[in-house]
Amino acid sequence: MIDIHERVGQNVQRIRKRKGWTFDKIAERTGVSKGMLYRIEKGETQPTITTVWRIAIGLNVSFSSLIKQETEVVTVVERKETPDLEEDNGRCRLFLLFPFDPETQFEVYTMILRPGANYHSLPHPDGVREYITVKSGEVAITLHEKTYTLDEKMNIQFSANVAHQYENRTDTETALQLIMYYADEG
Repeated sequence: MIDIHERVGQNVQRIRKRKGWTFDKIAERTGVSKGMLYRIEKGETQPTITTVWRIAIGLNVSFSSLIKQETEVVTVVERKETPDLEEDNGRCRLFLLFPFDPETQFEVYTMILRPGANYHSLPHPDGVREYITVKSGEVAITLHEKTYTLDEKMNIQFSANVAHQYENRTDTETALQLIMYYADEG
């Protein structure tokens, strides 16, 4: 187990790099000097509670995200036989692979569309984007009254704040991988 100051340093560095921020930007947003931030990231100093709060507020993250110990670096998920949710009389089946993670801002699903599946999705909140990879089969996705027919060689991404529809117009099953990205408001 690593010391708390090393943990804080690793978490600050990971979050700063994920955001693509320089020491200048983080110093400006937090009011903590670049030199202090550098020493914190290197685990060379024990920050005060006030300093950790200032960094958390400046990074727009929770206080606990800066002090938490990463417990697992790797997560292995087994394929489920039973879907988490079904729609359209079982013709549209949704399997949650990775739930929403506030650090990454996304969640991952597999969607299976049986022949004849026709799923209408309500608009999602502003800032939500869908990234869809067709793993097998073919899908027709309708957005803004325009339909995009995709097969295994195609992918699509779109702003999901409008009604959208997934259809399997073929006689074979279609498998999609969906990544739902929730834009960071910070």
